[in-house]
Amino acid sequence: MEDLRSFKSVDRMMGELKLLTRSANTEKTYLKGLRQFFRHLGVENPDELVENMKSGRRDANETYRDFVVKLASSNLAPKSVAAWSASLKKFLSANGIEVTKKVPIKVYNIHEDSLPTREELRRVYEAGNIKAKVCIAMMSSGGLRIGELHQLKMGDVNLDKDPATIRVRAAGAKERKGRITFVTGEAKKILEEYIATRKSKGPDAPLISTDDERSMTYQNLQFILNNAMRKFSAKEGKRFKMHPHSLRKWFKTQLIAAGVPGPIVDRLTGHARYLAQEYELYTEDQLREWYSKGANSLQIM
Repeated sequence: MEDLRSFKSVDRMMGELKLLTRSANTEKTYLKGLRQFFRHLGVENPDELVENMKSGRRDANETYRDFVVKLASSNLAPKSVAAWSASLKKFLSANGIEVTKKVPIKVYNIHEDSLPTREELRRVYEAGNIKAKVCIAMMSSGGLRIGELHQLKMGDVNLDKDPATIRVRAAGAKERKGRITFVTGEAKKILEEYIATRKSKGPDAPLISTDDERSMTYQNLQFILNNAMRKFSAKEGKRFKMHPHSLRKWFKTQLIAAGVPGPIVDRLTGHARYLAQEYELYTEDQLREWYSKGANSLQIM
């Protein structure tokens, strides 16, 4: 099958998906789910499938149910089943086809996110090159997602403030909501060392770049982090216990253990719960004050 995005029905779904999220990883997951669905049906032309469903030549509810049941009976992680099922449902709704029969899907974790100890994180950090150190320090002390780190520009970082301030733009945030977060003095120091090696330092230059100063892809950053962590991480089945998301989890648990209120931590990490109106009441100065109280708990070295 040719590129899925070349079909109007798929392009329509991707357009609607962008209204909900800017996450490149979510887009990739949804496209992967659709490919599995089309392969399951032997479909070569998604646009024709949509027309067949609209005309009643193919029952949308039964088609959806059969695909979900097939996924559930395969050796897939429950979250993959849920995500790929959601991709099909989104594809159908974007093309004016509503699935009215619900298929209950229980989502649970096969692998729990592993929370690294400070010593484990220290070993990973010490062994990494300067670019890996910057990624680890920014995510573990700023609560950033990989996609948010990938979107950061030089102008989004203010190293003159104490603590250093990071502006996460709405365009790069998973919840499409901009926010302010901070990083420790330790992270600031390694970031300053890294920036000193860069030629492109303008406000629109990528914060983390390739060696020839081009923007890194999401996959580039993911590879850097995975490569650094796998050297020190035990393996659980096909998956390593320590992975990039562990850094964000470490950030949250360390701050909460240090006495920072949960709503403040949600606000700093851009968790969906902070979108509630009451969480918007915190000013930047209040967030800075609370972060400063817990910053020592985020030190790696």
